[in-house]
Amino acid sequence: MTISLVNECSLSKTAPSVFALLFFCLLVAPVQIAAAQEEDDKSDEYIEEITSYGRKSLLSFRVEMVEAEKSYYDLYNTLNDDDEFDVICKKASDNSARSRIARRVCKARFEWESMSDNDRDRLQDGYLPQVNWAAINRKKLMVLDKMEELANENPELREALFSLTRISQKFEEEKKTRCEGDILCRDKD
Repeated sequence: MTISLVNECSLSKTAPSVFALLFFCLLVAPVQIAAAQEEDDKSDEYIEEITSYGRKSLLSFRVEMVEAEKSYYDLYNTLNDDDEFDVICKKASDNSARSRIARRVCKARFEWESMSDNDRDRLQDGYLPQVNWAAINRKKLMVLDKMEELANENPELREALFSLTRISQKFEEEKKTRCEGDILCRDKD
């Protein structure tokens, strides 16, 4: 009999704690979990924001300028009906600057073809060919006239030209300010 009393006593002692635990798990815990989820939802509404201020790098200005240049010339080439006057941009050394450093150079197709013909003749014949600079300059003026005509006719091309001009001027101003006449320039800040 003692054993059964002990078992009944132990059951009676543990039963309230088991019931309390069940009560807690079934009723109180879901309420607390719901409250915690509401707080998480509130914290999602208020996202921390960090704002940082700084200057654009010269490279950023340069990339922006090249993108504006590309969009302008792509639109011009689409509107232009003379393929000889299409403007092509590529990396090349600019002989007028007496430098072999490749830079982005934009020229009309006829100029690239003329340079290619001259280089081929020089390699084949071994002498410097005669270049008809007057004819090339005349065609350059014709390209500029065509650009002006198309810009006057097409507001989208005109806006692309204005955008390219603004961005190019801003780049040159920043470069002049930051480089202070140095040939090799890095952001000093």
